[in-house]
Amino acid sequence: MARRALLLCLLLVSGGCSVSRYDIGQALPAADLERVQTPGVGVGEVLSALGPPVRLSALSSGYVLAWEYWQIQENQVGVSLRAIGADFLSIDWGAADTRGEFLLLAFDTEHRLTDSTLLRWDRELGGGQGIQPLFSFVSVVDISDLTEPLPTHRWGASNWQDLPRSLNRAQRMDTGAAGLEQRGSTVTVGQHALEMQ
Repeated sequence: MARRALLLCLLLVSGGCSVSRYDIGQALPAADLERVQTPGVGVGEVLSALGPPVRLSALSSGYVLAWEYWQIQENQVGVSLRAIGADFLSIDWGAADTRGEFLLLAFDTEHRLTDSTLLRWDRELGGGQGIQPLFSFVSVVDISDLTEPLPTHRWGASNWQDLPRSLNRAQRMDTGAAGLEQRGSTVTVGQHALEMQ
């Protein structure tokens, strides 16, 4: 009887909860990773093993290709007292975690691998709490900069961009000649200043 009463009380004060999971990109094939990171391997063999890259950039000595994979989980719980007539208070908790990998391969002008870097992570992105004096749901964790589509989904559309962005295409951080930028980097510094918005 006590369990039923506790469950009923929890249902009365629960405002809602959400669990969102995002899988962005494809996991790198573990069986092929060592082989494709061997210096001197050809770009054709790398592309056969990993598929097309997500980002690429020209270098003075060749070019770099990058593959990335993200798993993001966002959990949010809200409690309100509106079921008992107190429609003026809402309390929310939220947290987000991520895991993933980023592979960067540098090739020379002969299309042979010269250098490689593999990053893996499994960490908390952050969290937050909020007390709202009026009934409304506000996200206490913002992961919007990590959940946008991969750059490859925008490559064709880049031909239709406005003139300032088109003129600075060589400085793009996913297909230009000015280096690469990993997802989640701040958008207020670096090459973004050249987009002249």
